[in-house]
Amino acid sequence: DIFMYPSKLEIDRSVSKLRLNSKDFSNLSNDDLISMLQSVITNIKTTSYYWISVASENKGYDKKHLEGEDWVSGPFSTIVAIEYYIKFLQNESNLDIRNFDEKTNTLKVFPNNNVEKLTFPFLTGEVVFNKTLDFKKIDTYRGFSNRYDKFTPKITLVLGAGNVSSIPLLDALFHIIAYRSTIFLKLNPVNEYLKPVFEQILMPFIDRGYLIVSNADIEASEYLCDHDNFNHIHLTGSNFTYEQIVYKKVLSNKERSTKTLKKVNKTPITTELGNVTPFIIHPGSWTKSEIKYQARKIVTAKLNNSGFNCIAAQIIVMPKDWSHAETLKKYINYYLKKVGDTFSYYPGSNKLLKSLQENDSYSQVNDVSCKTPFLVSDIENQLEFEKNEVWSSVLYFKEIDHDSVNDYVSKAVDYVNSELWGNLGVSILFKHHNKKRNNKYLSKYTNDLKYGTVAINEWAAIGYVIPTMPWGGYPGNPDYDIQSGQGFVHNALFLESPLKGVVKTRFRLSRFIDPPWFVTNKKSHRIFKNLTYYQATKSKVNFIKLIFSTLI
Repeated sequence: DIFMYPSKLEIDRSVSKLRLNSKDFSNLSNDDLISMLQSVITNIKTTSYYWISVASENKGYDKKHLEGEDWVSGPFSTIVAIEYYIKFLQNESNLDIRNFDEKTNTLKVFPNNNVEKLTFPFLTGEVVFNKTLDFKKIDTYRGFSNRYDKFTPKITLVLGAGNVSSIPLLDALFHIIAYRSTIFLKLNPVNEYLKPVFEQILMPFIDRGYLIVSNADIEASEYLCDHDNFNHIHLTGSNFTYEQIVYKKVLSNKERSTKTLKKVNKTPITTELGNVTPFIIHPGSWTKSEIKYQARKIVTAKLNNSGFNCIAAQIIVMPKDWSHAETLKKYINYYLKKVGDTFSYYPGSNKLLKSLQENDSYSQVNDVSCKTPFLVSDIENQLEFEKNEVWSSVLYFKEIDHDSVNDYVSKAVDYVNSELWGNLGVSILFKHHNKKRNNKYLSKYTNDLKYGTVAINEWAAIGYVIPTMPWGGYPGNPDYDIQSGQGFVHNALFLESPLKGVVKTRFRLSRFIDPPWFVTNKKSHRIFKNLTYYQATKSKVNFIKLIFSTLI
């Protein structure tokens, strides 16, 4: 039964098995590991349709096109990352100094081939490094345990997230490649229905005793986290879960500013946690169709996965008295209403929504008969959501007083850096960002925003899908005030000291068609299904299907 939870004795046996096999795994050749990863891709291809069907059923989708977001954030993202991991193991991902900009200390990491240019047109990704690192140091210090003559046997507990289905797989695979570690993968109760899917996909590792997939109740989870035999823990989840693991309690605000706070659980831990995600509106003159396009982008960033993303849009920051402010709000409301409804599948989310629904400072923009209310408000009405993820279908607006564009940019950057909790990702909607006259503003955003991903004209979640981008909070979060976490995953070039990733794209991709990841694009499920199958097989037939699905 997939919902049976292991006893302490069963956990001990599983951990002992991983410990016994960790030496064998640490001695595994790259060729053997590549072969296993290629088998995983084949397994994803054969399992992906069932994977999406069971996810769709459990997330309560009532429209077929909504499955598109699960295709792209599930099978597609996993296959693309594995292909980059294979290239790394084949020594085919050497850094090219021509992609390094000494002035900005950035390395261009995306796109790297024509399919990527076709899938994400006009989009570029680069990694920013601290000024103390030159190209030679960046290139020398990458690979983690792969840099050494041999691997040290290691066992890692991966605590999987419950919202995005590729997270447990990608977190486990990163630790397998970076550290040649055996893995105990503990699934979140919210998506433990995926256990049979993950077991089939990861069978090459499970069969050889290098990986175990398990569910666990609270008692079993606590026992796992406190287990002496793990060398490392990786958590994707909430800061409260992190605090329970490390300090055995949820910390008070006073404790979160106490540098001398002692850890109870001293097992090394890396984390990818939440974020009060801002969208900064850069002032400018937008046409009506541009306003509508950006409204659809913001609504996508709010309602993708029913709002249950650590990078879901939460606060729209805009200049006070900006001439398009009310029109943008009007069209955000319009597209929220047009989407109409979603299913709040995360435990506890409806309770919060119901309490906010009764608060007079919120407006419900969809029909009152809808299962899930879509609510909007000014953040001044409930400042606690500057410090807490709302984790549902609620969107806030923040207007900033300013004397000039320069003043606005400085104040907007200071506001999101200083007042908003978390530092995982931020988006900036900036018309003509690449014009020479706007260089100083663009530099201010890309240099001064202290976030793991800074996205110009795109939702920062795109950084999650691009495997060569590091994904995680901005470096420097202390243990006692963890914010969006410590460490990066994905990171298929295995860069050891990235500062942040920067994604840039056109203000508007096309006047005629929305990107397939927009919630308003009714073809997304066909496009991303065909893209997944093409990525897995590279067959011409699947490529033709992909082209047709974008056109018809």
